[in-house]
Amino acid sequence: MNMDRSRRNLLISGSIFGACAIGGLLPSVCAMRQLTRKPAMSPNAIPKRPEGEAKPMLDEDIAPVLARLDAWYAANLAADKYVFNPPATDAQLDAFEHLVGFRMPRSYRQLYKWHNGENDDRWGHIYGLPLLTLEHATADWKAWTSTLTEFGGNRYAIPGGGWPEGAVDPAYTNPGWIPLTNDGSSGHIGLDFDPWPGGRAGQVILYGRDEDVKVVLAESLGQFLDWVARLLESGNFRLKAAADEVVLRQFRLKQPQVDHFHEGARILLGAPDQFL
Repeated sequence: MNMDRSRRNLLISGSIFGACAIGGLLPSVCAMRQLTRKPAMSPNAIPKRPEGEAKPMLDEDIAPVLARLDAWYAANLAADKYVFNPPATDAQLDAFEHLVGFRMPRSYRQLYKWHNGENDDRWGHIYGLPLLTLEHATADWKAWTSTLTEFGGNRYAIPGGGWPEGAVDPAYTNPGWIPLTNDGSSGHIGLDFDPWPGGRAGQVILYGRDEDVKVVLAESLGQFLDWVARLLESGNFRLKAAADEVVLRQFRLKQPQVDHFHEGARILLGAPDQFL
């Protein structure tokens, strides 16, 4: 466990945009390292998808929760450090949908017509994690798609798990996962358009390089943003690091007292650790 946690702590010396500088190949490189760390899954061990259909995507109006987040951010975050981009255009959103092959929910288009992400990977608005621009989301999605191609299309080449069981594909990667954030180490919060029957289309999940066990954070984008807003409004946040702390991001959860929102989210939800 200590060795696994140390891998996550290496984020302190990393950067989202440093990863992009190597041509978006980080997931592929990391996948090769994963294969040397653990044996590849044999064809006979590939998990069988349960029978049935996932629940349909929710149709949500997230304007109220975006207004709550706007108000909280304006009152609590330094405007010179936490800076959103201008809204995305319909043409940009249409192009993104065409690329990934999924029609985004109304909530997604509302989110990106609010802001087209942000450019600083140290001062992100989701507990230090930046909302990706459509351009960066495109690069990350393409990188994971390339990784899957290198695996010969076998999304289970590296063993994984899912929580709750039967709700999310326990794959290493899936082209139906659309990234919303990137923690600088190919770890993502994203939308899931290929859920297992126990889940819901458009659910929000944790996935990525060090997220062996994929976790459903919320049934929808609106529910996820509402959860984040409620955490912030309840006072569950830290905005400063102690004098002797070395951290990548100062904006973190207060309880549990962890440095990475992914880890804190798992604890808050009662989900398993990210490593198998």
